[in-house]
Amino acid sequence: FTTFDQTASKFHTITRIKCIGDCYMAAGGIFAEVNQPELHARESVQFGLDSIQSVKLYNQTSGQDLKIRVGVNTGGPLVGGVIGLGKPTFEIIGSPINMAQQMENSGVPMEVHISRSVYELIYGGAYHVKERGQVEIKNGVAFTYLVTSE
Repeated sequence: FTTFDQTASKFHTITRIKCIGDCYMAAGGIFAEVNQPELHARESVQFGLDSIQSVKLYNQTSGQDLKIRVGVNTGGPLVGGVIGLGKPTFEIIGSPINMAQQMENSGVPMEVHISRSVYELIYGGAYHVKERGQVEIKNGVAFTYLVTSE
C-alpha cells in the first residue's frame, strides 16, 4: 500500500480514501475546485495501470505471484464526510462509488475494468481499450471495457 500511496502522489487529482483488508480505495477529483471529468478519469485509469505495474515489479523482485483487480467509474452525485462516533472515518458514498466497486468485484486480475462512463471520457487517448461486453453486476448488467497501456 505504501507503493500505491507513492503512485497516487504522482497525480494531482488522486486521493487515497481508505484501506480495508486487501482493498485500497482511491478517488480522482473529489477535492478539485474545478470539475474536470476527463482529467479525473484519465488520472484514475493511469493510477490503476501504474498500480498494476508496481505489483508486477514487486512480483519480479520477491518471487511472489500477487494479483490485483482495478475498477474505475466516474460520475456523481456523491457525498463525502467524516462519519462514526467511536472511530470516525472519512467516507464517500453514492451510486458512482457502488459502480466502481462493482467494476472491481467483476474485474479481471491485472487489468483495469472500466464502466461506459469512463470509456466515454478516455476514448481516443493513450490507452488501448477493448470491449469486455455485458457483465453481470449487483443490480443487473453493465457494458464494460478493459484498459491497457499502449
